[in-house]
This record gives sequence, C-alpha cells and structure tokens, in this order.
Amino acid sequence: MIEKLCYLEDNILKQPGLYTLWTLLYLLNFVCLLSDNTVGVVRNFNILSNGFSVLYVGGTAVNNIYGNQKPSTLLLSVGPIHQYIHWLLFAYFGGSDVFSGSPIGTMNWIGCIVVGLFTVDMVIKTWYITFNTQEYLDYVKPPVQEEQNNGVELTTVG
Repeated sequence: MIEKLCYLEDNILKQPGLYTLWTLLYLLNFVCLLSDNTVGVVRNFNILSNGFSVLYVGGTAVNNIYGNQKPSTLLLSVGPIHQYIHWLLFAYFGGSDVFSGSPIGTMNWIGCIVVGLFTVDMVIKTWYITFNTQEYLDYVKPPVQEEQNNGVELTTVG
C-alpha cells in the first residue's frame, strides 16, 4: 500500500520535479512581493506562510546528503511543519481575508490551493504511517548489496 501512496513523489515527480514546483512558486511569489505594495493581512500571511516553505529546501538537502533520498521522506517530515503552520496562519489572519485581487492576494489563492492538495496527501500518509510505521521503514530500506570478488566472499576484520 505504501508504494501506491508514495508513487507520485518517489517515481513520477521525484526530487527534481518537486524542487522545480517549489522554485516556480517561490519565484512567482518573490516577483509579486517586489511589484505589489499591498499591505496588511494579505501581505503578512503571504510572507509568513511562504517563508516557512523554505523548510523544504533545507529538508531536501539534509535528506539527500544524510537521509534515504526519497522525496516521500522529505514530504512526510517537513511537509507537516509547513502545511500545518500555513493553515494556522490562514485561520489567524481571518481565512478569506488573505485573498484579494492584488498579485499577492492571487498568490495566496494559488498557495492555498497547492498547499491544500499537498495537505490532503500528507494527512492520509501521516495517519497511514502512524499505524504502519514498519511498512514505511521497509519501503525506504536500501536493498542489501552483496559484495563479491570473483566469487570470493569478502569480510572485514576490525
């Protein structure tokens, strides 16, 4: 079951696809913030929610260097932090008050749609893994590689 739940990010999008999506949203948001002088809850929500999204970049680097390099691990570890903070900020700033016809307000719409889709996915996976942790650990476990040297088994002394 876990292979099906993680198929999109681990087999189709993979890390480059997810990073490209994040980069495009980041750049669009950056341009909106530079070009739009809207102030108040629309801007405050935007900068806080999108500021927390940079956790994905750090999480990606840590997972790629020290982890198992599976995008699903990144989304299961960093995703809940960003996404739950996003929704708390959304409620704090008044829900629909963060939307407007301005570029920043439009980016808030886009952000809420994207984060909403990822949140549905994340909630399903985190609850599934809460009750099936070993299944995920088996899924991400690297395959055992046998060392061979012309048919002679290698051992280490030490």
